[in-house]
Amino acid sequence: MGPYTEVVDAWLAEDMLAPRKQRRTAKAIYQQLKERTDYSGSARTIRRYVSKRRQELIDAAKTQYVKLTHEPGTAQVDFGEFKGVHPETRKLHTYPYLVVTFPHSNAQLARVTPAENIECFLEALKDIFNELGGVPKVLWFDNLSSAVTDVLKGTKRKLTKAFTAFKWHYRFGANFCNVGEGHEKGHVEGKVGYVRRNWMSPPPLISDVAEFNDNLKAEMAADRDRDHYEKDELISQLFKYDLDSLLKLPTEEFEVVRTDTKVANKYGEIKVGDETYHVGSAHPKQNLFLKIYWNKIVVYDEYGEKKLTTLPRKYVPKRVDDIDWIEELKIFKTKPRAIEQAAYLQALPAATKEYLLPEDLTARRERIKVLINLLKDYEMSEIDKAIKTAAEENKLEKEYLKAILAYGNQEAKPATNPGPTLTIYDRLRPEGVSYHE
Repeated sequence: MGPYTEVVDAWLAEDMLAPRKQRRTAKAIYQQLKERTDYSGSARTIRRYVSKRRQELIDAAKTQYVKLTHEPGTAQVDFGEFKGVHPETRKLHTYPYLVVTFPHSNAQLARVTPAENIECFLEALKDIFNELGGVPKVLWFDNLSSAVTDVLKGTKRKLTKAFTAFKWHYRFGANFCNVGEGHEKGHVEGKVGYVRRNWMSPPPLISDVAEFNDNLKAEMAADRDRDHYEKDELISQLFKYDLDSLLKLPTEEFEVVRTDTKVANKYGEIKVGDETYHVGSAHPKQNLFLKIYWNKIVVYDEYGEKKLTTLPRKYVPKRVDDIDWIEELKIFKTKPRAIEQAAYLQALPAATKEYLLPEDLTARRERIKVLINLLKDYEMSEIDKAIKTAAEENKLEKEYLKAILAYGNQEAKPATNPGPTLTIYDRLRPEGVSYHE
C-alpha cells in the first residue's frame, strides 16, 4: 500500500459522512486507485486494507456510554404500537400501549390505550400507579407531545398544563431525554419490544381493551417470577425494593380531564381531535363548554352552568391492512391439524371457522382448499353467508357453496338441481311480436 494509504484513508473518512448506501465498496476504491494513481498492487490487498481501516473508523466513531446505576423506585415510561385484529372489521389495526419499567429490578407494567392523547396517557399512568400502590420518585420520559409543548435549552422543558397538574398532584420528578438520545431511557425502549414480542405476537384479537389489560396485568405479574438477567435474584424479590421506595399515593385521586370550548356547526356537530360528535340539543353556531375525559365528553352551555349531554368518546383504531386469508390458509393445506392454533383463526367469521374445523382431518384439508379457491373470487363476508345458508340445508359440498355464491342472493337457497335458464332467449323476440307469433 505504501504511499496510497493516505488516499484510501481520506476516501474512507469521506464515506463515513455519506449515506450508508452511497459509500464506496473496496472494489470501487481499487478501480479509482488504478484510474487516478499509478497503484500497481492487487485488488485483494485493497480489500484487506479497506476492511481493516473501515472497522477502525467505525470503532473510533462509536460513543462510549457510561453504565448507569439505577436507584430503586426510579422508572422509565414510553409508548409502543402493535397490530391487533379488530373484532368488528376483522382487519389488522394499530393499537398503542404504555409501558412503565423499573431498571433496578427489570420489572415492567403495561396498558393498552385507545389512543396516545393526553387523557389516555395520564389515565393509563394513573391506573399503573394504583396497581403499584404508590408513585415512582422519578420518571424518565422522551419528549412526547402529551407532556412537552416545547424543548428549551439544556434539560428545560415547557410542559402541558394537564401534565404539570398531574405531576404536582402525584409529586414525582420528571426527567426528559435529550432530543435524539433514546439510549438515556434504553431500559424501557428494550421492554417495549419485549412486551410486544411476548404478549402481542401473533396479532391478538382485541374485543375489549379493558379485558385485554386485565390479562396483561396478570401476565406481567407472573413474568416477574424469573431470575434477573444479571443479578442472582428473582425479579419479584428485587421489585419489592422498588415498591418500598415509592411515594405514597395521594388521598384523593386525580381527575384526568381537559376543558375546551367549541362552536356547533349548522348540523349541531363539534369536532374533538379527529372525531366528529353530534350534540342533539345544541343549536347551530352555539358556543359550548366541554369537559373531555378519556372515555367521554360532557357538554355544557357556553357558561358551563347547564349540562346538555354526555357523549362517549369515539376511538377508531388506525387500520393497517386486510388479512391475506389466501396466504394464511395456504400454510395449513398440508397441516390441517395445526389450523386450530392459527394466529388469525379467532378473526374468522363464526360460520367459516366452524366449517374449517371438522373432526376428520381429510375433510378439513379439503375444506381449506375449497375456501382458498372461493377467496379468489369472493369476499370473506360473502363466503360466510353462503356457508351459513348451506349449513342450514346440511349441504356443505363445494359445488353447492359455489352455486349459492353464483346465485348472487345468499339469503335465498338455490335449487339442488336447477334446470337450464331459458329467459335469455326472450331477448331474441322482436319488439311488438307476441310469443305465439
